[in-house]
Amino acid sequence: MRTALRASLATAVLAGALLAPAAGAAYAATTTVPQAATVAPENAPDRFAGTPVHIGEGLVAVLRHEAEGPEAWIRVVGPDWKPGENYMFRVLTVLDRMNITDTANGLDVEITKVNSAAPVLTVTKAGVTKSFPMPLSEAGRIHGARCVSSTKRLGLDGTLVADLTTTPDGPQVQLVDGVTKEPYKKLTRTGPALAKGDLTVARILNPSSADPSFEYATPRQADPFETALFPELPKGCTFTYSFTDEAPAPKPSATPSARPTAPAAAATGSAPKAQTAGQTTVVPKGGVAAGAELTEDRDDSTTALAGAGLVAILAGLGTALLVRRRADARR
Repeated sequence: MRTALRASLATAVLAGALLAPAAGAAYAATTTVPQAATVAPENAPDRFAGTPVHIGEGLVAVLRHEAEGPEAWIRVVGPDWKPGENYMFRVLTVLDRMNITDTANGLDVEITKVNSAAPVLTVTKAGVTKSFPMPLSEAGRIHGARCVSSTKRLGLDGTLVADLTTTPDGPQVQLVDGVTKEPYKKLTRTGPALAKGDLTVARILNPSSADPSFEYATPRQADPFETALFPELPKGCTFTYSFTDEAPAPKPSATPSARPTAPAAAATGSAPKAQTAGQTTVVPKGGVAAGAELTEDRDDSTTALAGAGLVAILAGLGTALLVRRRADARR
């Protein structure tokens, strides 16, 4: 009994030693002081941040002009709002390319020159209009608004839209989700096409030529692909590269291409020959039965085999004759 008791005590001690670190870790985990939540800096959400301008009636217009196009977010801030204060409050309406005009708190708001590199927000009250220049587009910031074309918007497959512009650096296509307004991908003269297997087919044809065009998939229409021209660069502006003559690009395939078939043999006056290593097979003509095959020995292998067989036959005959002579002699 004492032996059993000692064994039980030893087992308990050992178990306690093994479980102590785990219990301590569990206790530490339950008593860890939580860290203070990280507070985002004011106006941190880049998707909604912009240039706020006070337009009256307790409203500000947060002006943006990024890849998704010009936007004016009309927000309620109250009559005592001052520049530099927080503006991330309730939204009354949003103006963009798809919705360029609206009314908010008795003010008529509109984005004018919406397809240019330097659009303008106009605010009208009681017949008096004020204008607020919007930020330049990316191309406008790089090249200046004067040398960036207007924007052509096209609807693509699904919810994607494409904004086509021409800059001194060449044609550009900004793909944007038409619902979320989030920019998707951008095509340029040096990167003119989406990767294979992307959401859709979209590419700039002849991007370095004098007449580039944009080709995109239209799977639900009669023609699976359509082509659109780019807007012209404003007069007096020049390109930063020399034009190159480029051949028309082949049409992209809407479905996986079929495996090419072997070309049919040309009809000639002589019988076709299928050449293989060591022999040539001649297809017979005329009344020869189909499937008949005449072969011409090219490496003497057939002759050698026939000779070897003949030697074996003669040797066998010689042996038989010798045995027969010996039998006759014994008689």
